[in-house]
Amino acid sequence: MNITIVGAGNVGLTMASYISLNKKNKVTVYTCKNLFENRELFLNDVENDETKIIKDVTISDNPANSFKKADIIFCTYPAFLRKKFIQENEKYITNKAILCFVPGYGGAEYFCKNLIDKGVIIAGFQRVPYVARSEKKEHEIIANILSKKKKLYIAAIPQKDTKYVSEIVESLLNIPVEPVHEYLAITLAPSNPLLHLSGLYNVFKDYKPGMSYPKQLMFYEEWNDDTSKLLFDYDYELQQICGNLGNFNLKDVVPLPIYYESSTPEAMTKKLKSIEAFKSVKVPLIQTKKGYIPDFNSRMFIEDFPYGICIIKDFALMANIDTPVIDNLLLFYEKLTGHNYFNLEKNTYGKEIDDTGVPGRNGFQFIEQIEKFYRGE
Repeated sequence: MNITIVGAGNVGLTMASYISLNKKNKVTVYTCKNLFENRELFLNDVENDETKIIKDVTISDNPANSFKKADIIFCTYPAFLRKKFIQENEKYITNKAILCFVPGYGGAEYFCKNLIDKGVIIAGFQRVPYVARSEKKEHEIIANILSKKKKLYIAAIPQKDTKYVSEIVESLLNIPVEPVHEYLAITLAPSNPLLHLSGLYNVFKDYKPGMSYPKQLMFYEEWNDDTSKLLFDYDYELQQICGNLGNFNLKDVVPLPIYYESSTPEAMTKKLKSIEAFKSVKVPLIQTKKGYIPDFNSRMFIEDFPYGICIIKDFALMANIDTPVIDNLLLFYEKLTGHNYFNLEKNTYGKEIDDTGVPGRNGFQFIEQIEKFYRGE
């Protein structure tokens, strides 16, 4: 197969390296060519202590060369870059291609109407296939797999193509793939927008301009039982929304207490602190002469608020569900940064709602419209 990976970040480099090990696949990474000048690429499986040099990956910044012959395109760009990527490159993607978002949350599918009308299959992972970290050194780039998922969950638009896409991904990544009944279970997956925002609230809830921190804080070291309680309450609201969205079967939006096998906040705290791959996650901070201050340009802020919790809130409005926990997190972000996505007193859109991935600003204002879209009707 001709496979194009969009983005040379942690997940993109790891996927490209692994897929290229099968010599039958022709793998292209769509990114800036200068990144790879005079550097060799290595894939390092940390858990199995195995490192391989990667030779058969093409690096390209030419969209026509990268997409016109691609059978499947894995887009690993962060959610806030996906709308622009789609608008700039949809003309190069053929009607026989699969465009798969890794991970699939963030509402990118709402920007893919033209591609879907053309016949392109849109797909998404519920979570990334690995916890991955890349190291860029003077003469080498190392793609590290820290934790490989035991199973992946994938859905497609139109719905009927989910099994077909799942079989292809399973063959490429050698990880069992379970088809997800509804793509909406990908969009509403309780992953980063829940974990990250609960953790950010814990660290920054009392932050005031001018404050600083004496050292770089580690995200899950700061996690405590109050954070886990917030996470439980946030997850509960998400489950209430899922239970009131018309005819959707959202059993695949697995509650986090079940996913992490933690029935109490105390057990969740212990569980999250014990995950080895989580121990390297940092609180988004910038070092200054006076200490460390919040990095409001971190993906935890500019992705998980406008392309995470805002989408969840928009579905809550469609389902007429009260969301005091979600509203408090949105208000916390507004006070922290000034970004206004919702008028929470009136449950209406705010002045910056067009800077989000909500379905309501992309032609989907009713649950019935959403149902037809995901089913490919």
